[in-house]
Amino acid sequence: MGMLAATLALVAPLAFAGGEFGRAVRPVASTYPELAISRAEAVHEWPFSVDEGTLTCVAVGSQRVVIFAEPWRDDVPQEFGNMTLPRSVIVSANPMALFAGVENRDLYAPFDGLETLIKRLAPYERTGWALCEQSGDTPQQDEL
Repeated sequence: MGMLAATLALVAPLAFAGGEFGRAVRPVASTYPELAISRAEAVHEWPFSVDEGTLTCVAVGSQRVVIFAEPWRDDVPQEFGNMTLPRSVIVSANPMALFAGVENRDLYAPFDGLETLIKRLAPYERTGWALCEQSGDTPQQDEL
Protein backbone atom coordinates (compact mmCIF):
# COMPACT_ATOMS: atom_id res chain seq x y z
CA MET A 1 0.00 0.00 0.00
CA GLY A 2 2.97 2.30 0.56
CA MET A 3 3.89 2.04 -3.12
CA LEU A 4 0.31 2.92 -4.07
CA ALA A 5 0.41 5.99 -1.83
CA ALA A 6 3.73 7.02 -3.37
CA THR A 7 2.29 6.58 -6.87
CA LEU A 8 -0.76 8.67 -5.97
CA ALA A 9 1.49 11.30 -4.41
CA LEU A 10 3.52 11.68 -7.59
CA VAL A 11 0.66 11.99 -10.04
CA ALA A 12 -0.31 15.44 -11.19
CA PRO A 13 -4.03 16.27 -11.54
CA LEU A 14 -6.07 15.60 -15.16
CA ALA A 15 -9.73 16.31 -15.87
CA PHE A 16 -12.56 13.77 -15.75
CA ALA A 17 -16.17 14.60 -15.02
CA GLY A 18 -19.50 12.85 -15.24
CA GLY A 19 -20.70 9.60 -13.77
CA GLU A 20 -23.83 9.22 -11.70
CA PHE A 21 -22.71 11.93 -9.27
CA GLY A 22 -23.39 14.81 -11.62
CA ARG A 23 -22.46 18.01 -9.79
CA ALA A 24 -20.70 16.13 -6.99
CA VAL A 25 -17.75 15.59 -9.31
CA ARG A 26 -15.01 18.18 -9.78
CA PRO A 27 -12.40 17.29 -12.41
CA VAL A 28 -8.76 16.94 -11.43
CA ALA A 29 -5.66 15.87 -13.34
CA SER A 30 -3.73 12.63 -12.96
CA THR A 31 -1.90 9.84 -14.73
CA TYR A 32 -4.84 7.66 -13.70
CA PRO A 33 -8.49 8.58 -14.26
CA GLU A 34 -9.52 10.55 -11.20
CA LEU A 35 -12.55 12.47 -9.86
CA ALA A 36 -12.67 15.01 -7.05
CA ILE A 37 -15.70 14.38 -4.83
CA SER A 38 -17.07 16.07 -1.71
CA ARG A 39 -19.56 15.38 1.06
CA ALA A 40 -21.38 18.68 0.39
CA GLU A 41 -22.27 17.68 -3.16
CA ALA A 42 -22.68 13.91 -2.70
CA VAL A 43 -25.84 12.27 -3.99
CA HIS A 44 -25.32 9.07 -1.97
CA GLU A 45 -24.55 8.53 1.71
CA TRP A 46 -20.99 9.75 2.30
CA PRO A 47 -18.79 6.80 3.42
CA PHE A 48 -15.64 8.75 4.30
CA SER A 49 -14.49 10.59 7.44
CA VAL A 50 -13.05 13.57 5.53
CA ASP A 51 -15.21 16.09 3.66
CA GLU A 52 -13.53 15.76 0.27
CA GLY A 53 -11.08 13.68 -1.69
CA THR A 54 -10.52 11.92 -4.99
CA LEU A 55 -11.67 8.65 -6.51
CA THR A 56 -9.05 7.01 -8.70
CA CYS A 57 -9.43 3.94 -10.88
CA VAL A 58 -6.36 1.80 -11.50
CA ALA A 59 -6.46 -1.22 -13.80
CA VAL A 60 -4.20 -3.87 -12.26
CA GLY A 61 -3.88 -6.83 -14.56
CA SER A 62 -7.43 -7.82 -15.37
CA GLN A 63 -8.93 -6.13 -12.31
CA ARG A 64 -10.09 -2.57 -11.68
CA VAL A 65 -9.25 -1.08 -8.29
CA VAL A 66 -10.99 2.06 -7.04
CA ILE A 67 -9.15 4.13 -4.45
CA PHE A 68 -10.29 7.09 -2.36
CA ALA A 69 -7.56 9.50 -1.22
CA GLU A 70 -7.81 12.50 1.04
CA PRO A 71 -6.53 15.85 -0.30
CA TRP A 72 -2.94 16.92 0.16
CA ARG A 73 -2.47 18.42 3.60
CA ASP A 74 -1.67 22.10 3.70
CA ASP A 75 -1.36 22.34 7.48
CA VAL A 76 2.17 20.90 7.35
CA PRO A 77 5.14 21.90 5.18
CA GLN A 78 5.25 20.01 1.87
CA GLU A 79 8.92 20.18 0.95
CA PHE A 80 10.73 17.86 -1.41
CA GLY A 81 12.04 14.96 0.66
CA ASN A 82 9.79 15.81 3.61
CA MET A 83 6.21 15.36 2.40
CA THR A 84 3.18 14.08 4.27
CA LEU A 85 1.45 11.79 1.79
CA PRO A 86 -2.35 11.67 1.60
CA ARG A 87 -4.01 8.65 3.19
CA SER A 88 -5.96 6.34 0.90
CA VAL A 89 -8.37 3.41 1.12
CA ILE A 90 -9.84 0.83 -1.23
CA VAL A 91 -13.43 1.51 -2.36
CA SER A 92 -15.09 -1.85 -2.94
CA ALA A 93 -18.23 -3.83 -2.24
CA ASN A 94 -16.00 -6.91 -1.91
CA PRO A 95 -15.29 -7.44 1.81
CA MET A 96 -11.95 -9.14 1.10
CA ALA A 97 -10.71 -6.16 -0.96
CA LEU A 98 -11.38 -3.82 1.96
CA PHE A 99 -8.64 -5.53 3.97
CA ALA A 100 -6.04 -4.23 1.49
CA GLY A 101 -6.22 -0.77 3.04
CA VAL A 102 -6.65 -1.51 6.73
CA GLU A 103 -3.88 0.86 7.87
CA ASN A 104 -5.98 3.88 6.86
CA ARG A 105 -9.39 2.55 7.84
CA ASP A 106 -10.05 5.73 9.82
CA LEU A 107 -10.77 7.33 6.41
CA TYR A 108 -14.08 5.41 6.44
CA ALA A 109 -16.87 7.16 8.34
CA PRO A 110 -17.84 5.25 11.50
CA PHE A 111 -20.02 2.25 10.68
CA ASP A 112 -21.78 -0.35 12.81
CA GLY A 113 -21.10 -3.33 10.56
CA LEU A 114 -19.43 -4.42 7.34
CA GLU A 115 -22.80 -4.45 5.57
CA THR A 116 -23.28 -0.74 6.32
CA LEU A 117 -19.83 0.12 4.98
CA ILE A 118 -20.39 -1.91 1.80
CA LYS A 119 -23.77 -0.23 1.16
CA ARG A 120 -22.09 3.17 1.46
CA LEU A 121 -19.13 2.27 -0.76
CA ALA A 122 -20.98 0.48 -3.60
CA PRO A 123 -22.15 3.58 -5.55
CA TYR A 124 -18.67 5.11 -5.31
CA GLU A 125 -17.10 1.90 -6.58
CA ARG A 126 -19.43 1.94 -9.62
CA THR A 127 -18.48 5.54 -10.32
CA GLY A 128 -14.79 4.62 -10.04
CA TRP A 129 -15.26 1.78 -12.51
CA ALA A 130 -16.82 4.26 -14.94
CA LEU A 131 -13.54 6.20 -14.79
CA CYS A 132 -11.63 3.16 -16.05
CA GLU A 133 -14.20 2.71 -18.82
CA GLN A 134 -13.79 6.36 -19.90
CA SER A 135 -10.02 6.00 -20.06
CA GLY A 136 -10.11 2.67 -21.90
CA ASP A 137 -8.59 0.73 -19.00
CA THR A 138 -11.56 -1.64 -18.71
CA PRO A 139 -10.68 -5.36 -18.58
CA GLN A 140 -12.64 -7.55 -20.95
CA GLN A 141 -15.66 -9.29 -19.40
CA ASP A 142 -14.01 -12.73 -19.70
CA GLU A 143 -10.97 -11.37 -17.81
CA LEU A 144 -12.98 -10.41 -14.71
